[in-house]
Amino acid sequence: MTDTWLSEEDWLAGMVRAYVGCSVLLTDPAGNVLLLKASYRTQWLFPGGAMDPGEGPAECAARELREETGLMAEELRLVVVEWRDPIPGQGEHAHPAVQFMFDGGTVPADAAVRCQAEEIAGYGFFAPAQAATMLHPCAARRLTRALDARHTGTTVLLHSTGYLG
Repeated sequence: MTDTWLSEEDWLAGMVRAYVGCSVLLTDPAGNVLLLKASYRTQWLFPGGAMDPGEGPAECAARELREETGLMAEELRLVVVEWRDPIPGQGEHAHPAVQFMFDGGTVPADAAVRCQAEEIAGYGFFAPAQAATMLHPCAARRLTRALDARHTGTTVLLHSTGYLG
């Protein structure tokens, strides 16, 4: 038997690469969910986006929330981690994605949402059932599980097919 050691370069080349995104679950005092209408997507989204180099998941979620809405969450608690399979047909760019969703709590009824003009065309607070119909089906499942995790104090791991949203 021969021991074969990979060079560090070969070992790193074989590692899984993944896209990383972070989002925030926010509700108003009535329990309605904040969704954003991005100017570049047909479906509504949670506040959030892609992680920048050198940034951690909670930092990313807080930054994206602030940039897209002008809101600041006092505390973020991880409620969902979603592993997404690679999107078929993306060739060399077909990597899995990891989505971290944080619970940002309840915003005051008089909270002023200031949408980022370059990316966000609108926003609204929607009852969870209505919000679920406005999201990609996998994001709707994330919403349902995040609301459950909020109430139980747990964190959920999901596995989804590849999709954007």
